[in-house]
Amino acid sequence: MTDGRVVEVTGDQPRLISDEYDPTVEVSIVIPTYDEADNIADLLRKLSDALTTSGMGFELIVVDDDSPDSTWLVAADLTDEIPELVVLRRKEASGLATAVIGGWSYARGHLLGAIDGDGQHPPEVIMELLASMREGADVAVASRHLDKGAMAGWSAARRLLSRGAQTLGQLLLPGTVGRVTDPMSGYFLVRRDVVAANELDPVGYKILLEVLARCDVHWLVESPYVFLQRTAGRSKVALGHYIGYLRHLLRLRVYPLRSRALLRYLTVTAFALTVDASVFVALFDLSGWNLTRSAAIAGEAGILFTVLLHDLWTFAGRPARTSLDRIRRLIGVHIALGVLLVGRLAVTNALVNWFSVGPLTAFLVALVVVMPGGHLLGSRLSWRSGRS
Repeated sequence: MTDGRVVEVTGDQPRLISDEYDPTVEVSIVIPTYDEADNIADLLRKLSDALTTSGMGFELIVVDDDSPDSTWLVAADLTDEIPELVVLRRKEASGLATAVIGGWSYARGHLLGAIDGDGQHPPEVIMELLASMREGADVAVASRHLDKGAMAGWSAARRLLSRGAQTLGQLLLPGTVGRVTDPMSGYFLVRRDVVAANELDPVGYKILLEVLARCDVHWLVESPYVFLQRTAGRSKVALGHYIGYLRHLLRLRVYPLRSRALLRYLTVTAFALTVDASVFVALFDLSGWNLTRSAAIAGEAGILFTVLLHDLWTFAGRPARTSLDRIRRLIGVHIALGVLLVGRLAVTNALVNWFSVGPLTAFLVALVVVMPGGHLLGSRLSWRSGRS
């Protein structure tokens, strides 16, 4: 229900974003809040001033999880001063990421955005993000980890936790987390058509990961910013948030494995390893070449076969735009697989020389143990959707 200033919603919010928008509204910024009564008014005024000065059509959407300090009511008191402001009061639902999605499902803008309600994201940076979007970016992210970016007042322990969480994300989701310097940023813009029709189902408080993992993002741009210290209230970050972040990573790690792309990954890997082994047998066993040279040439044959089959089949829907893209892919796969190939040669020689294992057996053991993971990693890094 609504009292004219506040829209009340109950329970779970939609997880699908419509592709329809109001052409008079260029950007909708969602501000998720919980107990931010002392911070929200100043943030809304600064955002409104910046966007009004730009001359663009905009709306600000506060999504409050029924805060005990009545943040939603403080925000609602500004609706006469800021006519572009909408306040949603959520009941029987909580969570920053789901609040953002709920706000986006209500939004009317062509561009959708998110910014924290605690005042630690400098509002003026929104103009840099909008400039990137107007140049054609799919996603524009404010990053603490670029040059000129920083985290003001953070303790060493919190910095360590943040970097550790980012490193874990890069290990579990290299093709997603590895695309941005600040994958846990809560300050970004995305084009509506990028997220429309994708079922967004985040766990915890990091919505950017969900967008990058589930949506087709081709062009991502980052802008530096200084993460400010709070002037009022207290941080909501707790151990539970890091557990939620881990759960989210694991869910996103499993998500792409359900698709048919996994079968193609595994099929290409199996064929590549077969080609690899066949070339080795032909050179070493039948032609009498030495062990290391045979294994190296066989490994290169497997790499080239991987590139060819992925281009023609697995990732046929992501054709290279230019010859430079093809070269980049070839180099990317060689970097990922070449390092492992050196390791495989070392393992093969160690098995033969130190443990008296037969050359063919040693080659096959090293091939099966070392290379499959490298084939998958090289594929995901080199044919990932998008560019940063």
